[in-house]
Amino acid sequence: MKTLADYYRQLQEWEGVSPICLISTWPEEFALSVQEDFRSVINGVGLVGMKCPVRSGSTNQSLGNQIQDFVVPLLATELALFTLQRSPGAGYPDCELIHLASGQLVSAEVKATSDWNPNDSSRRVLTSSSEKLRKRFSEPILHLLISIVYSPADGAQIQSLRLDFLEPITPVGVRLEASVSHKILCEGTHRSIVF
Repeated sequence: MKTLADYYRQLQEWEGVSPICLISTWPEEFALSVQEDFRSVINGVGLVGMKCPVRSGSTNQSLGNQIQDFVVPLLATELALFTLQRSPGAGYPDCELIHLASGQLVSAEVKATSDWNPNDSSRRVLTSSSEKLRKRFSEPILHLLISIVYSPADGAQIQSLRLDFLEPITPVGVRLEASVSHKILCEGTHRSIVF
């Protein structure tokens, strides 16, 4: 199994760019300040047990997106030491946690899940390109995974919020992936036919 540090180094080599450090170790005091700021908001607004307004008949993916769209702005307005905002552009991360006193940017990925099972081995994709990290963040680059656990049976009620302070030694599953788009297929030199 690879670590995040191994993955980012090999990813940059594969991308043909000079590797830089894309993940740093969390300073203990900084991690504690994030933890306590989130704890204060969660307790202060009663996030656990709160019902998210969602559209009836939503797919699982749509439900997860609606929950994220509800929770992220709530956290952004209620955090005292930090703010949470959407990260501009496509790709990882989808959010940025900003330390108000220092301006330190933290890569923050938000995921919503209807179940937290410690034995579940289903993939949760983090990142597949280093471009956004290289452009928007500078060392030390810290990574936070925010998991919103909700119960769809109870009208999208928040069950818990989990923070994972990802480290260079955090193990990850790596899968080399190839993808196409309509544009790539249309520009390709392979044979294609439309009936």
